[in-house]
Amino acid sequence: MPKDNSKRIKKSDYCRILVTETAPYETPLIFSNDGFYSISKRLSAGTTLADQIASKFIEGKGGNKNTIPYQYKIRKNASEFRRLSVLHPLSQWQMKLFYEQYEQLICHYCGIGNYSIRTPLRTASIFYYKNSWENIGKYKRGTVDDVASESQLKHSSSFYSYKGYTRLYKFFNSMSFISLERKFTILRTLDVSKCFDSIYTHSIAWATKDKQFVKDGRFKASIFGNKFDDLIRMANHNETNGIVIGPEISRIFAEIIFQDIDSQVERKLAAEPYRLKLDVDYAIKRYVDDVFIFGKNKESADKIYEIYGDHLSSYKLHVNSGKSQTYERPFFTSKSKVIRAVNSYVNEFAELFLDESNEGATLKPKKIFKIDRLIRSFIDSIKSTCSAEGVDYDEVSSYIISAFFERTKRLVNIQDELSSESGIDEYKDAVIVFLEVMHFFYSVAPSVSASYKFCASIILLCRFADEHLGYYKFTIKQKAFDLTLSLLESDAIHKRADVENFISLEVINVILSLSDFGASHLLPSAIVEKVFGKDDTYFNIVSCLFYIKNYPEYSSIREKILKKIDSKLQDLSDVLSSTEQACLLLDSLTCPYIDHKRKSKYIQRACSAIGIAKPTAQEVRDFLAVYASEYWFINWHEVDLLNALERKELRQVY
Repeated sequence: MPKDNSKRIKKSDYCRILVTETAPYETPLIFSNDGFYSISKRLSAGTTLADQIASKFIEGKGGNKNTIPYQYKIRKNASEFRRLSVLHPLSQWQMKLFYEQYEQLICHYCGIGNYSIRTPLRTASIFYYKNSWENIGKYKRGTVDDVASESQLKHSSSFYSYKGYTRLYKFFNSMSFISLERKFTILRTLDVSKCFDSIYTHSIAWATKDKQFVKDGRFKASIFGNKFDDLIRMANHNETNGIVIGPEISRIFAEIIFQDIDSQVERKLAAEPYRLKLDVDYAIKRYVDDVFIFGKNKESADKIYEIYGDHLSSYKLHVNSGKSQTYERPFFTSKSKVIRAVNSYVNEFAELFLDESNEGATLKPKKIFKIDRLIRSFIDSIKSTCSAEGVDYDEVSSYIISAFFERTKRLVNIQDELSSESGIDEYKDAVIVFLEVMHFFYSVAPSVSASYKFCASIILLCRFADEHLGYYKFTIKQKAFDLTLSLLESDAIHKRADVENFISLEVINVILSLSDFGASHLLPSAIVEKVFGKDDTYFNIVSCLFYIKNYPEYSSIREKILKKIDSKLQDLSDVLSSTEQACLLLDSLTCPYIDHKRKSKYIQRACSAIGIAKPTAQEVRDFLAVYASEYWFINWHEVDLLNALERKELRQVY
């Protein structure tokens, strides 16, 4: 019997693969595959211009299978970057067809080893959502239709049900980890150097068939591994060295390779001269490409480390020995120690001005006598801990923002109207404390992952104020805007990286969230120029256009953006292979801030480039009428950014 916080998933809906498996998580908060999913569901052999264009960009009749992903880099930490990829709609559709054909076999190959703690088990039939999001539904905007379509989409957090742990920290916090510490005295970590960038795509066939059999070349077309190889390679400009990073399908590709490595290592350790029995003499737990070796002594752990590294090399993968760590009991890292201390400080701080009620589902504020002193005391305690343990704010900032986001959802979860007698002043003060603390920790260590929870918190607190805090709503919204403006004016957050294709997502998402404040709280043009002016990549262009809309204050910026789009869509001969150009074209055709004359030119060029007969003026008008209410990747008519942020949390990256 399904639980109250569960929904049944329609297993026959293979288009949901486009929502869960083929798009990266770390994107501007307005970007998703939800529109692409809806258009794919309605795909038909119709003769209208909209049908023909959709067919060309999804099924690719007469198109080129070899596509070039849109690649961008985001900050991984203070000194490192992560390169992510958005895939062409044509490649994503081929992945949907692959899953449809091989959904059971994928699970089979992901289950041949015994080390993995995150692996697909079966096709998902039930989705469990967080009750805390259900409790704040009253703060969402939009029509019944918006809510219905959102409900349909949000129950697709992953195509498969997973065995093990959805996040690595859950493993470290589990009873299983305590049991391992009780049994083994040594923990050694193994880091695979540049794992996804180093994977040789042809090696997927080695993992699913005997290596010599594959190299022989016989029966190639019938081999699952070769088909998967072709799929991943063709989505990445036919590249054999390295796979795209971001989509879940890439993690599944890597998982199948690691499953074979795991099973080879287990067989070798069980044989002479080692005769080591899994879970008795040693244990290995692997989370994607993070390997944790538990041994009875250091010599045993080192030998297992050496053997695992040797089997990696047979797949052209290598150990990053510089990142390997060895721990003796107790298994407690300096970061774990800091997070534990921070968690205690957060709990103590919250208890000073918040009481739990309704079995913990609601937080009710207490009277705060000196807001500044309360905030300063908490920040000082975090500073002291970081300083004593020699860690940066980067190590704790995301955790603190996440902790306050969860408390934000409980703070705003009230049923009754507030009055001066029922604590309206206390709620106002509590909201100000939340805003101040989250802005401080985001400003000193902004990150992409924290940006979604930070933005959701700001929007929620302001909507709560609108709904329940009477005349204080102006105070709260102005406070939130001023703090965010101060954040965006600081030099630290605009520290641009001198790396190619870098996107400052941690800044862009904050600006996008301010769209929720409306025309009365617009950012100065200078800040918008500072963030978006120097870059003409797809994410920057659509994010800027989404924020500036048709506001007259930004007319000169809008004209520059439109000229950038004109330039990038001047020659569409590669639009069926270039992901960036395809996404920009399709989103431009649905954008309400681009005039019909421009769109007509884009349509004529696109039809010529992709082999569609030149449309008549009436066909173009009909097409634009249809696309006025459609969207592909950017929902220009998004009435509620909370929906977008909820989707982000449900589809959180591993």
